[in-house]
Amino acid sequence: MCCGKSEETMRELRRAVIAGRHVLLLRPAVDTRTETDEARSRSGMTFPAQTLPDSSKILSTVEAAGANFIAFDEGQFWDDGIIAAVQALVDKRLIVIVNGLNQDYLGRPFGPMPTLMALSDEVRMLKAICQVCGEEATKTQRLHADGSPAGPDEQLILPGGFDQAHEVDRYEARCRTHHLIGPKHQRRR
Repeated sequence: MCCGKSEETMRELRRAVIAGRHVLLLRPAVDTRTETDEARSRSGMTFPAQTLPDSSKILSTVEAAGANFIAFDEGQFWDDGIIAAVQALVDKRLIVIVNGLNQDYLGRPFGPMPTLMALSDEVRMLKAICQVCGEEATKTQRLHADGSPAGPDEQLILPGGFDQAHEVDRYEARCRTHHLIGPKHQRRR
């Protein structure tokens, strides 16, 4: 997170357009941070995109678009059906890029990303900058509005946690040293 995944994907898509390829950027509907017809990086870069409710629509959408260069934004938010869809696209000799977080805020493998990474021909690991110490960051820190770290029993996906200016849960890039997991919440009887 905060390492330029979406921006790097958009850069690759722009290069593909220059090369005369027919590109298509697909987003999962669970990611509600931007309009459904575009992807946006944290730096403000945008690219036209189609938002799909789940992976079952991937192959028909790609076929209808006539795309030969397909990119997926926020791969960790897609259901596991993306794995078979990506394999089918690659088997058709189409170019496929998937960006996403490989770990959730607890440091566990995130969604279909570990399998996609294992099956891919190339993996680029981008690193962010720790928002505590300025060193390279490979972890995603989820913080509550009061600054306390989220615990292991909390909702996993909060796509709106993009906004640090408002009193909501948010995410930060952290190095291994400064990545914290909060305590489990005590349930009231």
